[in-house]
Amino acid sequence: MTLSPAAPRRREAAVAAGALLAGAALLPAARGAAPVLLLLAHLVAVAVVAGALRRGGDDGVWRWWAATVAVLGLAPAAALVAASSGSSPASTPGSSSAVLPALAALAAAPLAYQGLVRWNRFRTYVSDPGDWLNGVSAVLAITAAGVLLQRRAGFLPAPWPAWREQLWLLDVGALVLLLGTAATVAAIGGLARDRRAWAVQCALAALLVVSLCLRGGASDGVRLQAAWTLAALVVAACSVRPVRSAAVPASSQAPAVGSFIVLALAVAVLAATDVPRDGWGPTAYALGATLGVSVRVVHLLRELAQLAVSRREALTDELTGLANRRALLQHLVVAARQRHGTGLLLIDIDRFKEVNDRQGHHAGDALLRRVVAAAARALPADAVFARLGGDEFAVLLPGCDDEGATAVGRALHEAVVRHVDIGLSIGVRSLPAGAVDPDRLLRQADTAMYAAKTAGGGVGVYDSDVDARSRERAALAADLKALVAAGEHRLRRELVVHYQPQVDVLTGRVVGVEALVRWEHPVRGLLAPVTFLDLAEEQGLMDELTVHLLHRATADAALWAHGGLPLRVSVNLSASTLAHPDLLRIVDDVLARSGLAPGRLVLEVTETTLMADPDLALAVTRGLTRRGVQLSIDDYGTGYSSLAYLTDLPATELKLDRAFTVRVLHEPRTAQIVEATVALAHRLGLRVVAEGVEDAATRDVLGRLDVDESQGYLHARPMPPGQVRRWLELAAGGVPGGVPGGVPGEPAAGGVAQE
Repeated sequence: MTLSPAAPRRREAAVAAGALLAGAALLPAARGAAPVLLLLAHLVAVAVVAGALRRGGDDGVWRWWAATVAVLGLAPAAALVAASSGSSPASTPGSSSAVLPALAALAAAPLAYQGLVRWNRFRTYVSDPGDWLNGVSAVLAITAAGVLLQRRAGFLPAPWPAWREQLWLLDVGALVLLLGTAATVAAIGGLARDRRAWAVQCALAALLVVSLCLRGGASDGVRLQAAWTLAALVVAACSVRPVRSAAVPASSQAPAVGSFIVLALAVAVLAATDVPRDGWGPTAYALGATLGVSVRVVHLLRELAQLAVSRREALTDELTGLANRRALLQHLVVAARQRHGTGLLLIDIDRFKEVNDRQGHHAGDALLRRVVAAAARALPADAVFARLGGDEFAVLLPGCDDEGATAVGRALHEAVVRHVDIGLSIGVRSLPAGAVDPDRLLRQADTAMYAAKTAGGGVGVYDSDVDARSRERAALAADLKALVAAGEHRLRRELVVHYQPQVDVLTGRVVGVEALVRWEHPVRGLLAPVTFLDLAEEQGLMDELTVHLLHRATADAALWAHGGLPLRVSVNLSASTLAHPDLLRIVDDVLARSGLAPGRLVLEVTETTLMADPDLALAVTRGLTRRGVQLSIDDYGTGYSSLAYLTDLPATELKLDRAFTVRVLHEPRTAQIVEATVALAHRLGLRVVAEGVEDAATRDVLGRLDVDESQGYLHARPMPPGQVRRWLELAAGGVPGGVPGGVPGEPAAGGVAQE
């Protein structure tokens, strides 16, 4: 709730008025009106603190302070009732006028104690808010010492009865506890510059002085009540403008020290007490204090033991018993301060996911423990072996350079291969003394590990050139994510879609086009598909790019068809897109929105894509062909699919990879392979398209081998959709070699599945 600037000033004025009322009650002329003045002053304190409670904040502090001030207000209220009933203020030491403030103070002390231990808790957690034992035990121990001194020295007024002495000593003990608690909280809670803390300490100190000065006079009750009312007004003043101090980490040191001090005082009283001489009073109080603080110490020790276990568990991997990532980071920070270099190995288990998937996580856990046991045999004694998570581990090698760390990595790899029969990918990096940066060391070792994994496993040493390429690749991946996340408008602006014609070899008629994509990067310029499409697959972005391309390609093909140019349009599908659970629905939506006839859409998939999950591929491709969509097997001859599987696949087209096309003219064996492939395709009812055709001689050979269609720079290079119509008009009546747009010898462009 937002308060106007005038609100704090009004509350400050109310506190000042209350202080004047309490001060006026001490004047001799106001003796008869003292109960009324003190009650009014106390009501002011109650109202101001209650306002702070309604405003909230300070994590419940003002709830306890409000209860404290309210309990203290019972004494002036009772005094006013006694005065109005005709009772005169008693002048004897045991009268209600002197006893009521003491009783109210004793009742309010536990509440004030809870308010103090919570004073800065929302920032520091300086004490356990539920720790009543410390407070009660401290009061009992101080009272025991006071009773013993009274028995020996008799410093209290002789007329006081024993119960009055006990009440006074308990009050003094409570005040000593509150003053000590306030000072402790201020010291360990970062409140040295908080004026509220100093004000409360001064008020408690003044109360202690007033209580120590009581000697049984007739005006003691008024003085004591006025002192407590002024203390309540100090608390009210603190609530007007609460100041939050900077955070200070909590510690169990202060409660532990306080407990042992109380225990020492109680034991000292027990040792010094002579029961026949001093009575059972000091012993009873001291035993109560000893019992309470002993219970507290037992709980504290148990908490410390649990804390030690928790800290150990927080730094230990549960499965392997190794250090975990947090512990490794701590060791890295320590290593950065040392005067020697540090080596680091980052380890990843090869094909670990296959073990989990095929044999279950139980087998995977067992494998991890076996790898740890085998690797530990090859490590030096001072090495820090940690599990970072999953199947990733790290070994910190103090004092090792790249050569020494590499030797350890190879020994570790050999030990695991020999004893566990599984491979590892290990990245090695070391930094010299004075240059050890934990983040840099981890990142560079991680780069080396991924380089080793890319190379097929084993040990890889950090290479700055590889790292630069890796960072450039990571930056490009981030740009690609941003592009996809930006939505359709930016995709249409930056993704450049061109089309390359497909020509009937016998008639020279253009029968279709293939959609090919490039990225017009705002900083890097035009990027070829090989630069970013594998990144899209890695980052899980290929589906979004393919759907975008499908919509654009079918819309362009529908537009040409309406203009009298009915062409097939081919779009590549990646493995992830073919496995997309909503692919059939997406194709339906694409065709419905574009209005393109299903038979005009050709979806190209590679052999590798089909073999990733043959059963799923077969089901999806059959669903596509049932809709009338054509299916093309792209890059045929470069994968590992079987002929038997080819007979089951509902394909309509086979595309010969350019690796065959460029050699068919000069290599008879390649020509024979192409001839056999074409014959097989025709027997299965498939048309054959040869891609990468760059000259008329190659086209003529392909024609003699019965290839149906050709695609390549002999006919045209990929062109924007707006140029397709103009090119077709120019090439009308046949498409000879080297027609406009053709650039013989230039490598072919890529499509979404990386042509």
